[in-house]
Amino acid sequence: MRLAFLAVVLLAGSTFAGAPKRVSFEFANADVHSVLRLFSEVGHFNLVTSEAVSGKVTVSLRNVPWDVAMRAVLAAKGLGLEKTDNIVRVAPLSQLADEAAARARLQDAKFAELPLATTIIRVNYASAAEMAQQVKATLSPRGTVSVDTRTNTLIVRDVAE
Repeated sequence: MRLAFLAVVLLAGSTFAGAPKRVSFEFANADVHSVLRLFSEVGHFNLVTSEAVSGKVTVSLRNVPWDVAMRAVLAAKGLGLEKTDNIVRVAPLSQLADEAAARARLQDAKFAELPLATTIIRVNYASAAEMAQQVKATLSPRGTVSVDTRTNTLIVRDVAE
């Protein structure tokens, strides 16, 4: 059984530069990979799909921006996208969320391993104790500030940036 569909791409009549092309699609039980490849052709981007992306989709859209149409198809299948330069990666939302959480954990672990640097700041024309509160607001979660009242000095320990 052959799948017949009609896809018409219309150029946008918008006045501002960079407006997405407007498209009209009629698909019945089309493979989601084929529909995503069509969006990559219309949007001029490279496409990478996860193995978990599968199934059929039925679409009937008239004169909508292609990126809105693509997001609607992705939402209908429980998929999300991650864009890096001209590459769009499509995967299930749960997989993308797990990857984002893993990246955040890795970044936190790297931050926790950064060495602390000590900076001594001699304060003139103000009280170091009063300045300590302002300095504390700018420190990272690992940073500390101590006050040497005898010399009116701040001792700041924080991650070197």
